[in-house]
Amino acid sequence: MARKKKEKPVEEFTPHELDALSQQTRRIVGRASAGREAEETSRDNNFIKKVIITILTVLLILLILWLISIFVTLYGDLVISTDRGLRENGIMLCEDESFENSAIQLSAPKVEEATNITKDWLPKDLDKTDGSHNGENYLAYTFYLKNGGKNTLDYNGTMELTGTANGMDEAIRVMIIKNGEELVYAKGTKADRSKAEKGTIAWLDDTIIMQTASKDFSPGSVDKYTVVIWIEGNDLECTNDILGGHIRSRILFSVADSEEGNAPAFS
Repeated sequence: MARKKKEKPVEEFTPHELDALSQQTRRIVGRASAGREAEETSRDNNFIKKVIITILTVLLILLILWLISIFVTLYGDLVISTDRGLRENGIMLCEDESFENSAIQLSAPKVEEATNITKDWLPKDLDKTDGSHNGENYLAYTFYLKNGGKNTLDYNGTMELTGTANGMDEAIRVMIIKNGEELVYAKGTKADRSKAEKGTIAWLDDTIIMQTASKDFSPGSVDKYTVVIWIEGNDLECTNDILGGHIRSRILFSVADSEEGNAPAFS
């Protein structure tokens, strides 16, 4: 006859054991929760780091671009440069006709402590000296532009004001001598910007001083430029208010746009 299996008695937990079990469960759950929080915190920190790095990178790029613009503006009272299109076509700049030291950018040294003069006081044949030949109270700079490539092309040149102080731009004169042809530019009168000062050509607007162009500029061709800048004493705007002022300018040569409608003064 089979004997009946003795049943194992059910164990009962004491209050102390239940409390210990509860604490152990809370610790396990707490560790899991802390792990998830740490993982989420790590992801958040990584995201914040990436955002900060991105912002700093953008700010660094903007700072570099700003420094480049400041350098271009401050590097001399007059900066002459060519655009990428001309450079790719072999267009070169140089302070003399030999082109032994050709460049993509030239800079004319500034004039220290200039006072007003008048055009009649300037030396004659200012375009007979190469490079920088500043005189007392005037800037003078002669340079050459050569087609060292294989293509015939048209190019434009634009001179613009890049910086001024104390309203000095109201009283200056800019003389451009291109291949022996001389023209003088001045800002239009305050009453009518389109109205030229006596003996001058009015600027195209408040910052564009002049434009020039050369058509069918064939390989080996050379254009010669002389730039002269002074404070015109006979200008009505030449007053004590401009004392301590300055101007900075740039000439940029670029491949001509066949659709441009404004004809430059030089051709």
